[in-house]
Amino acid sequence: MILSAIILGLVLSLILIGPVFFLLIETSLTRGVKPALALEAGVVMADLLCIYIAHRGSTGLSNFIKEHPSIYMLAGFIIFVYGLYNYFSKVKVNFKSEVDKIATSGYLKTFLNGFLLNLVNIGVIVFWLTTVVLISTQYPKSKDFYIYIIFMMSTMILIDFLKIFLANRFQNKLTGTIVFKLKRIVGIALIVCGIIIFTRSFIKTDGENSFEIIENRLNHTFE
Repeated sequence: MILSAIILGLVLSLILIGPVFFLLIETSLTRGVKPALALEAGVVMADLLCIYIAHRGSTGLSNFIKEHPSIYMLAGFIIFVYGLYNYFSKVKVNFKSEVDKIATSGYLKTFLNGFLLNLVNIGVIVFWLTTVVLISTQYPKSKDFYIYIIFMMSTMILIDFLKIFLANRFQNKLTGTIVFKLKRIVGIALIVCGIIIFTRSFIKTDGENSFEIIENRLNHTFE
């Protein structure tokens, strides 16, 4: 369980490169590490709230997915399309005007701005709802689910901190071309994830936990 949670957290932190990510980077570059960390804390708090609400309200949906595994086809297709969008779309890199509004001189206000910015993002809500449903389907017990979430989110937070510090250190190397290439890599990763989730609806695991199957195979690989 723990290994797969860490791996998922690592994958999610690396492939989730959107406006909030670049806002964090821009904040780190123009205002310093501490305001960026305050903004990150607000974003994470909004993520945790979305996860809690999604888990509390998705019990019926999780049971529905267990009875109708073909729902993976829809989830996989949505992720696949989003991957194509990431691959072909261009992203705004300069968020200086937004930073001036969001990353204020007060850490508490910056925290609240990050919280609200993430909370009103419909894409974030849909993403966490999908993720929570998929995880809770594999770990129906609340204790197991929250242990998984703790390790996954801890990994994501550590990687985000690393992004902030690295961006502050290598600010001159973060060009539009590099960002565009990163977006393409993210797009490819999402396309692959979408295909894997799509094919999950055709695979019979005889009640086995999909996450644990992956973890067991990884453990066997490194033995």
